[in-house]
Amino acid sequence: MQQPHVAMIAAGGGLPLPGLADPDLRVRRIAPGDALGDVQRLRREVYFHEQGHYNDRGRRVSDGLDGCGNTLLVESEQRAIATLRLHDFDAAAVQVEYGNLFEVDTFARAWPLSSVAVATRFAVQADRRSKAVVDRLFDAAYRWAQHTGARFCLTACDPFLHSVFEHYGFREYLPPAILPGVELLRMALVVDDAPHLQACGSPLQWLVERPAEAVPARAWLERAFGAAD
Repeated sequence: MQQPHVAMIAAGGGLPLPGLADPDLRVRRIAPGDALGDVQRLRREVYFHEQGHYNDRGRRVSDGLDGCGNTLLVESEQRAIATLRLHDFDAAAVQVEYGNLFEVDTFARAWPLSSVAVATRFAVQADRRSKAVVDRLFDAAYRWAQHTGARFCLTACDPFLHSVFEHYGFREYLPPAILPGVELLRMALVVDDAPHLQACGSPLQWLVERPAEAVPARAWLERAFGAAD
C-alpha cells in the first residue's frame, strides 16, 4: 500500500524554542489529500472517549476539509500524541464551513484570504499533555503560518482551552459564539506581533521574523473588531 506523503517540519527561521530538543518527539506534516493514519485514532480518543462530544464516529472524526488541509502531528515512538489542522481561507470549502463563525468577510475587505489561516482539530493525548509536546505543535503551526505568508491565524476553542491558546499569543477578537450545546471562544493570533508575544510570555516570540509587517495587521484587527489588549 502506498504510504502517505508526510513532510518533516523545517526548523528554519528564528531561534529554537527552549525544550524542543527532546529526541523522543518528532513533528510531521500530512499534506492535503494524504491519509491521516494514526491522527484518526488520536482524534477519536480525545473527542469521543474523553470529551464525549459526538455520537457519530465515522462522520465526525474526519470531514471533507481534511482533504485540503495541512495536518500537523507530534509523534512519540511512531504514535500520534498531538495534532492540529491548518487551512487558509482562500479555499471556497473553508469559507463555507468557517466563514460566518469567524466573520471572515470583514477580513476579506482588507486582506487577501490567503493571508488568513484557521487552526482546527486540536487534540493532545491525555497522558502526554506536557509543555514540551504542545510547544512542538504550536512551533510547527507558527512556522507553517510564516512560510505560507499568513498574517492572522484564527481558532475557535472550548473555554477550558482559553489559557492554552492565550499562552501562545491568541486573544479573543469577537464575543463567544453560542452554538447548540457548545460555547466557542473566537481567538486570533497576529503573526510576528513581537510586542504582544513578549507581553504574554509566548514561547513563539523567539520565532518572530517580520515584526514590521505585524504592526498594520494588529492595528487593523483592533480597529475592525475592537480587539485591543
